Amino acid sequence: MTDTTRQDFLDLNLFRGLGEDPVYHPPVLADRPRDWPLDRWAEAPRDLGFSDFARYQWRGLRMLKDPDTQAAYHDLMVELRPRTVIELGVYSGGSLVWFRDMAELMGFDCQVLGIDRDLSRCQIPESEMKNISLREADCSDLATFEHLRDLPHPLVFIDDAHANTFNILRWSVDHLLHEGDYFIIEDMIPYWYRYSPKLLTEYLAAFAGELSMDMVYANASSQLERGVLRRSAPKA
Repeated sequence: MTDTTRQDFLDLNLFRGLGEDPVYHPPVLADRPRDWPLDRWAEAPRDLGFSDFARYQWRGLRMLKDPDTQAAYHDLMVELRPRTVIELGVYSGGSLVWFRDMAELMGFDCQVLGIDRDLSRCQIPESEMKNISLREADCSDLATFEHLRDLPHPLVFIDDAHANTFNILRWSVDHLLHEGDYFIIEDMIPYWYRYSPKLLTEYLAAFAGELSMDMVYANASSQLERGVLRRSAPKA
């Protein structure tokens, strides 16, 4: 690590690469005009701008993982047979139920743990909580993650909260991940690379020899792009 980050990683969602790429690149719409006439307002394409959340569900619960991402996680679970899946960022809880159900269908024991600082949005019925547990933790306070130290392995830790990610990753490497365990950063690597490429490259290099990128899954879907990291053998 350089002096840029001192002993902590700056939160890339707050940093946004100010000064790294001074060239502004305006958006280009190749398939439609930028200025749409208002007398044809009703004919305008409905996919302008950023969509909300993906429209996927599992057993009636919102699931923010597209089919390609689900397929990649399916294959990873077949290969690794994790005993613990942790998801940081719960939302309605659809993916927690999905991970639990996939493990049951594959015939292995797996505890699924959802972590959020606000669990009020979780909609999993009490009757569906078998092998699922919820715990509160604050990404800005690493002390609130101490209860994760003694979980069964193999383990998959999924960051779907996108706050203080690299400090949580540092804590996980130092205190949680065993050789072969996974830390997966969903959605954000392409975004961070666009706006903070130098700092992102520095952050990832800080884990050389401790983590590697699993190229089987790292480009299996846009949500997982370059964000599937595996704990390497401990440093000699």
